[in-house]
Amino acid sequence: MPTEQQSRDTGGMIVAAICILIGVLALWDTFDYTDADSFVFPRTVAGSMIVFCIALIAWCLVRPIDVVSRRAESTPRRIGLVTAMLVTALLMPYTGFLLSGLLAFAAIVWLAMYDPWTRGRLIVYPLVGAAIVLGFYVLFTKVLLVPLPSGRFF
Repeated sequence: MPTEQQSRDTGGMIVAAICILIGVLALWDTFDYTDADSFVFPRTVAGSMIVFCIALIAWCLVRPIDVVSRRAESTPRRIGLVTAMLVTALLMPYTGFLLSGLLAFAAIVWLAMYDPWTRGRLIVYPLVGAAIVLGFYVLFTKVLLVPLPSGRFF
């Protein structure tokens, strides 16, 4: 049964602050790297994470306090999201990045979807998911030169 309460996303801001600390530690660690190929990727990811987390905290502080509807079914969804990410990460050495990424995207969208499925969503979401996974594959392999698992079964 949903209950309503006024709140800021305090949990999100706490996690964002923790991620900022992790990002700063990751950046600090890269200063010992001498080869540019070694430090470009971690610095890019850590810097982006810090910027986006600061933006999230700022957004949470400046926006009006929302009336948040708490649903009882959100905990199983959260557990399902973490499980889906872990399972697809464990499958990645066997299925490869592309297939595992597509499976992860499909599972996460299915678990996280609160709104009813429409014909448009059934068409657009898989196309967008495939474009995102393929985009990350190209970004990692061609631009950032990160070797990704190709899979043992394929």
